[in-house]
Amino acid sequence: MNKKIIPIIVLAVIFIIGYWVGSSNSTSQSSVDKTTEQTTWTCSMHPNIQLPEFGQCPICFMDLIPVSGDNSNSDGAIYSMSNTARKIAEIQTTPVKKEKAQSEVYLTGKLSLNETKTKNVSSWVSGRVERLFVDFTGMSVRKNDHLLEIYSPELISAQEEYLQAFRTNSEFGLKAAREKLYLLGIQNSQIKELESQNKTSAKLTIHSPISGVVIKKNVSEGEYVNKGSKLFSVADLSHLWMYLDVFENDLQFVYLGQYVEFATTSHSGKTFNGVVAFIDPILHPQTRTVKIRVNVNNVENLLKPDMFVRAILKANINAEGNIIHNELAGKWICPMHLDDVHDSEGICSICEMDLVKAESIPNIVSSNENSNPLVIPETSVLKTGKRAIVYVQTQNKEEILFEGREVKLGVKVGDNYIVIDGLEEGELVVSNGAFKIDSALQISAKPSMMNPQEKEIVEDIDVQVPAQFLQSVLPHYLDLQTALANDDLKSSKMAMMQIHNITMGKESTDAIMMPSMKPNKTIEAIRKSFEEISIIMNASAKQGLLKGEFNEAFCPMAFDWKGASWLQKGTKINNPYFGSQMLRCGEIKQTYEASHGK
Repeated sequence: MNKKIIPIIVLAVIFIIGYWVGSSNSTSQSSVDKTTEQTTWTCSMHPNIQLPEFGQCPICFMDLIPVSGDNSNSDGAIYSMSNTARKIAEIQTTPVKKEKAQSEVYLTGKLSLNETKTKNVSSWVSGRVERLFVDFTGMSVRKNDHLLEIYSPELISAQEEYLQAFRTNSEFGLKAAREKLYLLGIQNSQIKELESQNKTSAKLTIHSPISGVVIKKNVSEGEYVNKGSKLFSVADLSHLWMYLDVFENDLQFVYLGQYVEFATTSHSGKTFNGVVAFIDPILHPQTRTVKIRVNVNNVENLLKPDMFVRAILKANINAEGNIIHNELAGKWICPMHLDDVHDSEGICSICEMDLVKAESIPNIVSSNENSNPLVIPETSVLKTGKRAIVYVQTQNKEEILFEGREVKLGVKVGDNYIVIDGLEEGELVVSNGAFKIDSALQISAKPSMMNPQEKEIVEDIDVQVPAQFLQSVLPHYLDLQTALANDDLKSSKMAMMQIHNITMGKESTDAIMMPSMKPNKTIEAIRKSFEEISIIMNASAKQGLLKGEFNEAFCPMAFDWKGASWLQKGTKINNPYFGSQMLRCGEIKQTYEASHGK
């Protein structure tokens, strides 16, 4: 190689290396400068805080962190994710679908005697108990079985009167004498026996009015009893009542005619059934429960009064989230005894009132169509306050996206929620990993469950109030703002009174100020009134009706994330809606200079 060429090659190599290093450094420096220029710092606890420089959060004083824009979409609560990242985060989706929704309410209660199937046996005459045929409690009896004999001289004279009228065939005397015997407890069969034997007896046999079990015995042989004395209590145990306690929030799932499944510890593995026959119209103030009564068939005699039970009530729910109860549709019932149900018109078997159509009595039969509702898994829903958020999977040509969407939920049924509004059948919702996506959006300062998209609180209100009047209200309004931020109830009341005094007598101010001029005994009530007045004051400032130096501030967390604005002096946040609880929560939205105004 020519010695003259070597120095030229070396110089060329050095030039190329130097150019490459310089270009690399320039590119690197440009990238750093670009990154530095675009870095925004936020708080992991308060993502609404976004500052151009590193520092501390003005609310909680935590160190700020840089906002990463690598894996988030700029259009609201939308998050993009690769398939690999999705697998690592264990994101799972479930389609929104229509299916039968059935709510189950678990209750406890106790079995009891059926009051309509329990009869007391009393003495119709005064006398002495000659003989007891039922001599212990718990004995089973049939209707018209003899229970005891009573000796009573009072019976002799009444029987003599009847026999005399019977012998003379006196229609009027016979009727009166028979009525007297009825009043002494003598039955038709005993009167016929009196006629056939044609002689009186001083003994009265008392019979059981129903078939059942003697649950009380209040008399012994040889004992003297008075007219009206209670001798026995007989209960028909083939029909029992079951009382269940329903909590206030579960009442929506209970209705008349509803089938109930229940079990007892004495018959493990066996399930019994009943029907809701009565719902107590009064709520118990201490337990916040309502008693319901269930009619239970006990023909097998397996159940005993006072047994404890565990019951399940099931209620079908339609697409609108309403309970479906059509068990009594087309039936005829008694308006007084709603558990007396018949297939055709007639009279009540208890009180002999005319039966009516079940549909004619309110809340007995629902008019809802039996359409299946939209349901999503419980794990899909992120709830905060009154808001419910789900993440819906969408996809463009390049990547999978997850869109945050606010939905309106119905009742919870099992492991699912009924969706009233916000989703369509077939859409994919995140059923596992929704909180991970929401957390990523929060760190990126995007709208999320805890940091919803800000809404403009002050609408375009055309304030038709003289500027002079508004200007006189402004200093007292600012005093009220300061007092609320300091949790000063006394000063807040004074400032409200000053605004009220200015308002009195002014024309065209009722529609603006008077809705807030009501007695406010608590600082929470004053804060609500302050928010109403702030809407007008903010609108007045935007229209240039106020003069002075002040700022408009906004807190997204006020009133259950509804958000609220206010006017204040200075740029340091003094939150009037939370006071010392979150004094620095919020941000300055707009600054008004002294020259501002018309």
